[in-house]
Amino acid sequence: MIHGVPIGVPRLMLTKPELCRMIVGLVEVNDADLLDQDTILSADVCTHGDRTAVRGIRDLMHRLYLDFDYLASPRFLAETDGKSSSFSGMLSKRYSDPVQRTESRHAYAVALANILDDNDAYTLTKTAEHDSLDRLRELLNGLENPGNG
Repeated sequence: MIHGVPIGVPRLMLTKPELCRMIVGLVEVNDADLLDQDTILSADVCTHGDRTAVRGIRDLMHRLYLDFDYLASPRFLAETDGKSSSFSGMLSKRYSDPVQRTESRHAYAVALANILDDNDAYTLTKTAEHDSLDRLRELLNGLENPGNG
């Protein structure tokens, strides 16, 4: 048995959601540049023809992840809509705390990793970037990887 797969049984390719989670995980730990190596993008990860697309997905996810700002998200704006300036200021200060920023960024990574399954990333991404999320879904859905396991 190799990697939990009996010898002689071909190893299956990652599903689109699994590949998405892998890319986000690499982005989150700042190792996304590993995807520049063809050996990382082996046949059990993606097809040879999809390597460029996977790297484009990585680049888009990386940019979105680095540009993430909870205070500019529709979720935060809904939280403060119609509230007093002192309440909004208190929430802004709370979400600006380094620990809270780290937790919010991790929640965003989880939302990006699940972009094919739900719309949570849209509530955490500033509205001006929703086209980028649409593009991300389009690129992921265009891969030859299976949709589900």
